[in-house]
This record gives sequence, structure tokens and C-alpha cells, in this order.
Amino acid sequence: MSLLKEHLDQVDNHWSVLAIGSAERDRGLTLADARLVRKSIGRQMHLSTDAHPGDDDLLQRLAMAYEMAAIEGLSAFVTLSSVEDSLRNQCVAGASRTFELRRLFEVPERVEERLFHVLHLSALAYCGDRWSDIRRWYAENPNALVEPSAADQPWHYRLLFRLFDCWVRLFRKQGWDDLDRIREIIAGLREDQREFEKTSLASGSNAQDRAMALRLIAFYNWAKATELLAKYVLQGEPRGINALLDKYFEAAIDAAITAGDAQLEVLVRWLHAAARQMVAGSLWWVAHSINSRVTRFVGSTTKHQAMFELLPPQRAALQEQGLLDQAATAVVIDLPTSGGKTLLAQFRILQALNQFADDGGWIAYVVPTRALSAQITRRLRRDFSPIGVRVEQLTGAVEIDAIEEEMLSSTAEGASRSFDVLVATPEKLQLIIRNKKVPRPLALLVMDEAHNMESERRGMRIELLLATVKQESAQANFLLLMPFVERAEVLARWLANDVGGGRSVSLGTSAWKPNERIVGMFRAEADDSERAGWRLNYQTLVTTPKTIHLAGMHPVGKIKPLDIPKSKLIGANGEQKGFALQAAAMATVFSARGTSIAVGGTIPSVWSMAREAARKLPPRENPSDRIRLVQKFLATEISPNFELIDMLERGVAVHHAALPDEVRTLVEWLAEEGDLSVLCATTTIAQGINFPVSSVFMATNQKKQRSYPFSVEMSPREFWNLAGRAGRMNQDSVGVVGIAEANRPTDIVEYVKKATGELVSRLVTVVAELDAANSSDELAAVIQSEQWEDFRCYVNHLVREIGNLDQVLSSAELSLRNTFGYRVLQESPEGQARARKLLEATKLYARKISSDPGQVAMADMTGFSFEGVGSALHGIRSLERDVAVEDFSAEKLFGNAGGMADFYGIMLRIPQLARNLNDLTTSGTNKRQLAQITQAWVDGQSIEEIATAYFKAEDGATHAITDACRAIYRNLVNNGTWGLSALSRLSGIDFESLSSEQKRQIDLLPAMIYHGVKTEEAVLMRMNGVPRSIAGQLGESFNASSASSGEGSGIQKVRSFLEHASMDTWNRARPSNGQLSGREYQEVWKILGGEAR
Repeated sequence: MSLLKEHLDQVDNHWSVLAIGSAERDRGLTLADARLVRKSIGRQMHLSTDAHPGDDDLLQRLAMAYEMAAIEGLSAFVTLSSVEDSLRNQCVAGASRTFELRRLFEVPERVEERLFHVLHLSALAYCGDRWSDIRRWYAENPNALVEPSAADQPWHYRLLFRLFDCWVRLFRKQGWDDLDRIREIIAGLREDQREFEKTSLASGSNAQDRAMALRLIAFYNWAKATELLAKYVLQGEPRGINALLDKYFEAAIDAAITAGDAQLEVLVRWLHAAARQMVAGSLWWVAHSINSRVTRFVGSTTKHQAMFELLPPQRAALQEQGLLDQAATAVVIDLPTSGGKTLLAQFRILQALNQFADDGGWIAYVVPTRALSAQITRRLRRDFSPIGVRVEQLTGAVEIDAIEEEMLSSTAEGASRSFDVLVATPEKLQLIIRNKKVPRPLALLVMDEAHNMESERRGMRIELLLATVKQESAQANFLLLMPFVERAEVLARWLANDVGGGRSVSLGTSAWKPNERIVGMFRAEADDSERAGWRLNYQTLVTTPKTIHLAGMHPVGKIKPLDIPKSKLIGANGEQKGFALQAAAMATVFSARGTSIAVGGTIPSVWSMAREAARKLPPRENPSDRIRLVQKFLATEISPNFELIDMLERGVAVHHAALPDEVRTLVEWLAEEGDLSVLCATTTIAQGINFPVSSVFMATNQKKQRSYPFSVEMSPREFWNLAGRAGRMNQDSVGVVGIAEANRPTDIVEYVKKATGELVSRLVTVVAELDAANSSDELAAVIQSEQWEDFRCYVNHLVREIGNLDQVLSSAELSLRNTFGYRVLQESPEGQARARKLLEATKLYARKISSDPGQVAMADMTGFSFEGVGSALHGIRSLERDVAVEDFSAEKLFGNAGGMADFYGIMLRIPQLARNLNDLTTSGTNKRQLAQITQAWVDGQSIEEIATAYFKAEDGATHAITDACRAIYRNLVNNGTWGLSALSRLSGIDFESLSSEQKRQIDLLPAMIYHGVKTEEAVLMRMNGVPRSIAGQLGESFNASSASSGEGSGIQKVRSFLEHASMDTWNRARPSNGQLSGREYQEVWKILGGEAR
């Protein structure tokens, strides 16, 4: 049973706690929060809290009262009696509260007291669903875990010391070898028993010898239970572990009682309960409950990833909320950040693969960004490769290139199958589903960060993708992962079509948190104790969801935490300014605890923040090999003068959309490994990272909108998704989140109180625009706007699928009912009126486009809207000559900028492409320069060379490099590739008359632009994560090897080649002017390609 907030409320009102008094109880819990925060961040922030002489005594009495309540339910906890659920819940809640208080107590100095204190505290943490907290406590108190020397100690102390060591290993679970050492320790005790036992029973007093014999019996039974538990944690055996644990722990308890050793009795009772909880939370519970594929996965995960047990929300999802119930066809997991959603998704994936094994079912894992796609691919490959599950990542380009087409269309089975799990963006998967690119059945669609359904930019696209899959892949199951969504079961029922098939896994009423957190606002204040002095103040706020609140203003760090003048932060009349610099100052101060993120509103502000943080932080004495590797990569792939290289020397990095995907991936890797002190980023980092940090400080709670020239407030869900990154699992007791006051303190105070609420369909949001439309012409005009583009594509697809207009019109409402928004609209009279207008607008649009079925088919094939195809066809017809096959050759496009320039001219007329390409043309880059940049990119010129040739460096090299990266990675890679692929299909060329080789060469052109290389082999290298600067030469090595003629898809053959390539191969391929050695190139490939273990 999971620990719920109501269980904590009940134990707070237990008679033993109320005996202290409710006012004293509340003061004690508040005092405990304050002490925890002071202990965690007292070096970074001065916390002025009132102290009373009797505070220590109050915490001791309160801890004892809560433990009494817990012990009252301890038997029910161990026996798992369903008729005593309330007592079991009382035990869990009481243990949780007791741990909260006892973790603040000083560790005793006397050896025996210290050992009992540590084991008692650890058992309380496990029984109170706080095992991640005890690991943090272990990290903060390493001296408390030291095993005393057993030399010259009596036998019973030798036993105690060794068992202490064993249980510290069981609680901390540092790795397979650490736990496997328990077996050796227990075996050593058996050997020692022969030598030392007799002397312990020869005191000369029968009474003393009898008491000692009983104490030894308690220890021996405790040791046997320890050995069995360690074996189960490692191997999942013996299956009947609980009965055996009960047998030996009960024997140990009886012996301790008979010996009159109350302290040992209480400790062993708690350890018995903790052992049962450890078994209940073990990954092996899942393995034994599902299938052999999951058993192999758990075996590999425990062996290689040191992951042995489930977090409380994971355990609840699997054991209480039916995540793996095969009758549940649609599951929505609503868990907070760091709640362990990815592992739950992995279990569901393995279940689905097993369920659809006979039909060759595949899994689509959908992520909102390319950066997160790379991160998820790395995680899935790391965990699934050892058990033979193939994971492939599609590029972030919208179009499907020749290599991807080959992989998707493969019908190979068994060891030669092309993929089991496909990681893709919504745009990519939409094209795959609509054009039926995979001949195998879709078994499961996993949608990560599914709350993006309500986003202005992609929300409708995601919702309509789900609706399309629901309509056209009837056998497919759904798994949606999201944080902070109320009534998630509504979404589950929509996707499942019935109440029984929809399942919501939610932590809405759970008391579990990945860690404690304080949320507040910060401001700069003048400090005249130093000339032009200033300092930061932080005020905690009352929030929803609940966080720790401490009254008052709290000074942060020292005077002038950054070397910037006061005038940049405080105006002449005292108003606040320089919010990004304030955020950077906060992050710099708190970086002493671990990686801190400073979030700015724009890319230039992010660079400014990073510069100031780097100026303040000293160079690291011994930067890690990982830092050195990334620095060499940046020097080779971008420029030796790239500003980020020197910043990394001081543990500072940046993360924003104008960086190459590979750079963002490597920066995220450094953050995951703990190599960064300060990470300066834009708000998009909430979508792009999947790792926790120590602190998050935001210059603003607003974000830029594509459709508006101004910023809008982040939704509470977006804010908490970003704030939820603060606090590293197993490391930080308290995560710190701050928002710049920005001269609007009242607004900030109210903002953090807002509830996240239910998920709002983007379709429901935009359909309100139909209210003012009172005629057919007005309805038609409304849905021609940009934000209706995805909806028009959805209707276009329906027209193409059904074909006959009468059937399209008669089934229009049924098709709309597949969308979440239409169902929501049916729930109110106002919504029903809007739904009728939406249906009318749908029919009007269907009638309009059905008159040109050829253009409808082209739109569905390319992913353009019907109108976009019309613009493209008009552009092609307006060229001075007809487009021929020769125009789509690498030599013509990339050797003669004129041909590519003509195509860019057409792309600038297509709304879906022009929005981003126009960013470049308005900054002075014309279509010919776009073509020249593309040519330089494909020819292998470096980012620095392109920046120097085509972008002004008025604000320094960083500005030019940033503009070049944005032009390539956001504009050309996203839109130039899509446009070129679509234009090849719309050009009028008769593809049916072309040879397979001609078709393949045309289909490879967009991939060459996407990856910045000019051969198919180099594209294959890039798709496998090989850096661009070595991809061409490695491609040639691959082509000359026997691996190129092996079995499997091209992607798989190249991966196999890379896995087995000798160091000589890597060294021969490296460019002569590159800073990376062959071994370092290989290491980067392993990270970027998801091959690192």
C-alpha cells in the first residue's frame, strides 16, 4: 500500500502524537523542515530562524511519539493482512515521520550506539517509503557508515560489526559487487564461529553465558536472513523468500526477547519489516510476475546498472494501479519529475513486445525534441541491447530518407529484424503512420512529455497523431507519460474507448516526493558595506504542490557574488533589472552543492549569464577526462575559438536551440555525470532534459511564443516540470527553485500557488475562434489560419483515406470523435455548439479539397497542407524550365548553388517551411546564400568557416557561430531537408520510370543536408552517432570492409562495423587537423550513438 497524504494526516492525530499537543507537533515539524534546509543549504543561504532551548527535546519526544504509532502497526506491516490495512498505513506513516525527525539527530560517538542508530534510521526509512532519502543521508554522513575494526573484539561484537557492514550494503546498493560481498562476509563469519564462539560462552557465569548464547542465536538467525535477502536482491531467488525471512527474523526476535536485550529486539523487528519492504520493492517482483523477456531485462539491469528496486511510485504503478494489466489498452502515467516514468515505460514495452511477438509487433516511442530523442535512445539501447531488443532512432527531419525507408519497410524476422523500438518525433511518426511505412502491426505507442498536447506549437499535432493511430491501428495500445495532470483518467478513457480499458497511474494523493524542495523568489539589494556593493535575498513562497516554507527574507552568498556593477541589477529608484544576471548569480552561489541551472529568456541572455558565471568561478584544478573530451570535440567540430570551450574549464556550459544536437547531448551527458557547476539555458530545457540538478533559478516565468511578438506566462505545468528538475535523487535532501522577483512580487506569489489543473486540448482552445463565424465563408476563413494547419492536414488525410466525398461527409463526425478535443466539447452546451461549428467547418474544407484528389494525395505524402502543396506546385510551374531528374543529383544541387537556390525560392512560398526559412532571409540572407550555406555544409566546411563566410561577427565570434548553428540546425536541417524531399515528389518526375538506384540517390539528398555529408556511407555513419568530421573517412573504411556486404539494414551493418572496428581504423580515419584521437572519436561515438554502457 502506498503512503498517502491522508495517512500522514491520520498519524499526525494519533493519541501518542496528540499527547504532546497539536501546536507543539506543528512547531516541531516546522522546526525539522528548517533544520533540514539549514543543514542542506546553510553554506549558500543564511537562514534566520527562531531557536528555543527546548527544541532538541521537542524533536526527541516527537520522534518517540511517531515511532510508538508506527510500532503499533508493525505486526500488520509484516504480515500484510488486508483486514489491518489501517494499521499498516499507520506503520508506514509513523515510520516516515520518525525518519524525518531522527535523520536530524547527531550520530552517536560510541561505536555500538552509532551502529544501532544507523541501522535503526535506515530501517525506518525503508518502512516509511523513504529509501532514496536514506541514501542521501548516507552520502552526507560517510563517517557514520565506517565498519569498526573487529580486531581483539569479543565474538558478539565481531558479529554485530560484520552484520552492520552487510546491512549498510543492502541499504545503499552501490552495485552488484558491493552486494555480492555480503555472501563472502557471511561465509567468513561461519569460519570465525569455530574459532571465537567458545570463548564467548566461557565467562564462568551460567546466567551470563545463557544470555550471551541467546544473543548469539539472535545474531546467527539475523545473519542467515541477511544472506538470503542479499541473494534475492541479486538473483531473485529463492522465490519463497518472505516465508524464510519470517522464519529467521522471528527466531532472532524471540532469542533477543529471552535474552532481555530490548535494544536488539526493536532493531531486529524494524530490520524484519525493512527486509519485507525490500522484497516488495525489488525489480525481481516484476520479473517473476510477467515473462522471461522481463526476467532477462531485470537480470541485466541489476548486474550492469546497479538498479535493484522500485521507487514507491513505480511500485504503486505496478502492484496497485495495474500498469501491466493486459486488459488496460491505454495507460496514462502522471508522475512528478524524477518519479521513474522511463523504467515503467520499459516494463510496458517489454510486455507489449511479448504480447505481439507472433505478429512482429513494434513499439513507437515518441518524444517532443531531438535532444530528448537522443537521450531516450541512449537509455533504451543501454538497457535493451543486452537482452536482444533492437532500438533505432529516426532523425528529427520530417521526411523519411532512403535509409530510413529501407529500415521501416523491412519484413526480416528474428535476429535480422530491423527494429523493435523506434524513437521518433511526433512529426516523423505522423508521416510514417499516414503513409503506412511499416508493414508490421504497431503494438504500443509511448508518448513522452504528453502534456505537450496543450502546447500552442505542437499540441494539436500530437492530439491528431494519437487520433490517427487510434483510428487506423486498432490493435495498438497507448502509454502516455506526463507530470502534474489532474484527472488523467479522462485521457485514458478517450484512448481506450471504454472505461475498463483506460487506466490512470497517478501520484495525485501520494505523500512520496523525490526530495524536499523550497520554491521562492530572489532579488538584488544594495549593500553599502562595500563600494557599489550588492547582494541577493531569497524569500520562500507557499506553493501548489506543497514545498517547504520558511518565513522571512534570507541573504544568499556573499556581497557581489558576480563581478558586475550594482547599476546593472538595481535602478536609480530601486527598481529591479538584469534578471538574467541575477539568476546567474544565484546559480553560481548554489553551484557549490552541485549542478545549478540558470534559465534565461533569450539565447543572448544565456551567453551573458554563462560569461559572468565563468568569470567568477575558478578554473578547475583537474578537469575530468569527460570535460577534456567535450572540449576537444567542440574544437574539432565547431571551432578552436568557440567560447564554450573555455567556459567548460570552469564547469560552466550553455544549452539552447542554436547549438548542434550533438553539443546539447554532450552537455547533458556532462550534467548527468556531475561535471558541471552552472548550466545556463533557455526555457526549452524543460522539454530537452531528463536528468535532475541541484538547483534551478529562472530569470522569468515567461516564454517566447512563435505566433506573437511578445512573451506569455509559462503554464503552471510547464513551470513545475522545469522546477521538478531541482534536487538530485540520492544526493540532495533539498532542491532549490527560484524566480526573479522582476518588480512583480505579487504576481510571482500568486503564480506559484496556481494548480496545474486538467490537460486542456489545443483543439478545444482554438475552436473558440469559430464563435464569431456566422457563415460558411467566415468558417472557411477561420480554419485557414496558421494554427489550424495541423487540423487541415488531419482532414486532408481523412479525405485521402476514405476517398468518396459522400462517405467522408457522413463519417466526418465519427472521425472527429476520435480526437480528445471533440469529446471534451460534448460535455457542455457551449462546447456542443462549438462542436457543431467544427463539424460544419470540417465538411466545408473536405468539400473544397476533394475536388483535387491528386493534390490531396501529395499533401498526405509530403506532410504539407493542401494549400502548401498548391504553393509548391505554383512555384515549380513558375520556374523558367521544367524540373528534370538531373536537377536532383548531388553534383547539380551541391556543386551548383543555382539549382538549390531555385528550390529555396519555392520553399519560401510554402507556409510550413517559410516560417523558419524567413528568419534567415529577414536577416539579410537571400535564397542564393541559403543554397551556398547548404553547399558549404554538405561539402564538409566547419561551423566556424560557414560562420566566418556568411554571418556577421559584430558582437564577436560567438554571435556569428550561434547564428550559423541556428541557420543550419533549425532552418536548413529542419526545413531545407523537408522541402527538398517534398519538391522531388511534386516536381512532376515520373518516379515509377526511375531505376531503384536513381530513386535511392534522390531520396538520399535530404539526408546529406541533414547530416552535412555527401556520401551514403557517411550518412549511415552520422545516423549511428559518428561525428561529422570523421564520418566521411569512416564511411570509406566501411565501404572497403566485408561488413558492408553483411546481413541486416544499412544502419545495423554500420553499427556492427563500428562495434568491431579496430583502433587502427579509427586512427586512420581521423582528420589530420582534428584534436580528437581515434580512441576519443570512438568514445564520442559511443555516447552520441547510445552505445556507452
